[in-house]
Amino acid sequence: MSESAILGTSRGAKLIPLIAEHQLDAIAVSSYQAVSYLAGTNILTQVTLPDRLTFGVFSASGEPFLVVCDIEASMVRDQTDIPTLEQYVEFADDPTEVLAKSLVERGMAGARLGIEGRRLPGRSLDILRAALPNVELVMLDDEIEAVQSVKTAGEIDALKYAAQSTLDAVLTGIEQIDAGRSELEFAAAIGAKMYTAGGVPTFTFFSTGRRALGAHNEPVDRPLTEGELWRIGLGGGFYQVINSDLARTGVVGAPTAEQEDILQNLLACQMAGFRALGPGRPASGVFHAVAAEFAKRGMDFAMPHVGHGLGIALHEFPILQPANDTPLEVGMVVNVEPMYKMPDRGECYHVEDLAVVTEDGFELLTQPQTELLRIEA
Repeated sequence: MSESAILGTSRGAKLIPLIAEHQLDAIAVSSYQAVSYLAGTNILTQVTLPDRLTFGVFSASGEPFLVVCDIEASMVRDQTDIPTLEQYVEFADDPTEVLAKSLVERGMAGARLGIEGRRLPGRSLDILRAALPNVELVMLDDEIEAVQSVKTAGEIDALKYAAQSTLDAVLTGIEQIDAGRSELEFAAAIGAKMYTAGGVPTFTFFSTGRRALGAHNEPVDRPLTEGELWRIGLGGGFYQVINSDLARTGVVGAPTAEQEDILQNLLACQMAGFRALGPGRPASGVFHAVAAEFAKRGMDFAMPHVGHGLGIALHEFPILQPANDTPLEVGMVVNVEPMYKMPDRGECYHVEDLAVVTEDGFELLTQPQTELLRIEA
């Protein structure tokens, strides 16, 4: 499956109901996630060089257009079916001023314009307000994210492949490593396998012993020691634009019966979250189901969310948090990822797997672990 098969053509038309609902003249998006999804592009410098801004402008009546750096223009023309590119020269032109000028030229000097308020740089916001004093800016971050939340069959297949390939990389790494080797060597084995599956590792949080209690500790040159628990959270980019995100917990050598029992309790909490998935059910219901299972099993619970949507961005809508009562829809793809920290034992247990909401409830796109993963002593 190719990158173009995942993104396909632009999806700007999906904003038309949002434009009508909020009585807008247009919506201007600026985040990598929204531009990639709505314009069918993959402009990585939106992430690596955040000052090299890109804008996508979509309206119900006019032709959509993109504001892009001239360095990116030829690549973008090959990616998108949006014909009009307003180009700027880096360091010579200000991209937001080019956006403002383009809006004026299209008769939108006094428009009601939807924007991504949380993602738009503050300086850009100041420029728009100064250059277009009669434009009314409407913050629509959540609404724009929600448009992207229901995946196509092709996107679901790509997410499944990415997730399974990431899991396979972890399992391959376990086969190639034993006690005495380092955290870095384990991470390197996993990364190599991910590359051969067509993925590019974007983050690898791997730590052993008490280090695993940290939120996002990266691997270090520390030997894998028999008897220590370890956990890994990792993800990669597949098909250029699709993310994976997975977590597993294991042990170096043989686990104790108590450690296995703790993991089984956590897996029951994860499954309670999956069983709360279903069309029409609130996203917050997944959070509450996991929290209730923690309480039932006498486990301390201290998580702000228990999972999230996944796609072009790592954390997409819907976030499975207690205040999000958005009804789930068929085609939403989410991770459920409970974590249980036990500082008194110096241990942290974390599992994360992917599922898609279906008419009947949910379908797992990765199979949860059934026992602690073992690195040979």
